[in-house]
Amino acid sequence: MIDKVELRVPGFTAYSPQFSKLYQEIRNDPNGPFRPTAHYLASADLRSYGYPAVLHTHNIHDKQGNHKLELIETGRLKYTQMRQEIQRIFDTESGPLELMRVDLAADVPGVPVSWFKQNVLGQYKRWTADIGTLDTSDAQVSSMGKTGVETFYLGKRPNVIRMYNKIAERWQEYSRRKKRALFEAKKQARGGPLNFSFPAFEALFGYPEEGLILTRVERQIAAGRVPKVLATFGHLGRAADLDPFERLVFLNGGKPEPNPDHYDFATFAQGMYIRQLIQDEGIHRAKQFLNRHSMRNANRMLRRFRDFIPDDAGRVTQKMLVNKYRDSVSKQLAA
Repeated sequence: MIDKVELRVPGFTAYSPQFSKLYQEIRNDPNGPFRPTAHYLASADLRSYGYPAVLHTHNIHDKQGNHKLELIETGRLKYTQMRQEIQRIFDTESGPLELMRVDLAADVPGVPVSWFKQNVLGQYKRWTADIGTLDTSDAQVSSMGKTGVETFYLGKRPNVIRMYNKIAERWQEYSRRKKRALFEAKKQARGGPLNFSFPAFEALFGYPEEGLILTRVERQIAAGRVPKVLATFGHLGRAADLDPFERLVFLNGGKPEPNPDHYDFATFAQGMYIRQLIQDEGIHRAKQFLNRHSMRNANRMLRRFRDFIPDDAGRVTQKMLVNKYRDSVSKQLAA
């Protein structure tokens, strides 16, 4: 799916009549959403006003004073709906607007982030795909609270592949929205009776509150790295032809549990150590460790100890992931 879109809008572009009226009401309101930022005169999250977008007005670093428009959670929108949202804010044709960032993603149900950490790496230290250069020489892992590994990164921003627990991420967003709504309700009540209600998690996001494991694999491309094939909003119609995960490598081989009687002691001991290292640290970190301690012969060692690689790679393949991505994007682009 096309999960996020950021657009550069020329500074001279007029707001739509509908939004212009709202803008005049909230722009100079000290309690309104607009706040100055390091790169823009002012930025505002417009979701509470019915626009699934964040607006950044007049970049202070360029002579044109261009705007940036972030469309939020576009994975839930058709391409035509994205265009409508742009034109609800700006009185302009959306097609020629330059893409500043695009996130291309696929959802994988039933497979946790820890599986991807254990089984996925970049093919080369540095590799070039059709949609830009991605440095996979480092892997990063971050956690959310006490839930364990929730996000796994390959590469570095502004061009990165991110694999994260979508349900945990939605729960964080749900908590943030509920707290904000409660604050607004208390402010409106002004010490009087509080009349507060908030939609259930599933009603708001479309996911069940519990029982679902869902990992989102996402390629984020930004900061001048967006390729020419996706140069403008109009070019997003080509997104289904791309493979944003072209150089991801999914392990295969290995055995469920190697039999010690089939190997000499040294081979079995080394192999089991490598197996445990992959299970604990993930294949990317394990390969880095092996390179450091074997004169950069990790690939040779992994071939030699192939039987000891955890045999769980059949759950997801590169082809399966790309097909999920293309299917979801095709549905977004359909009229």
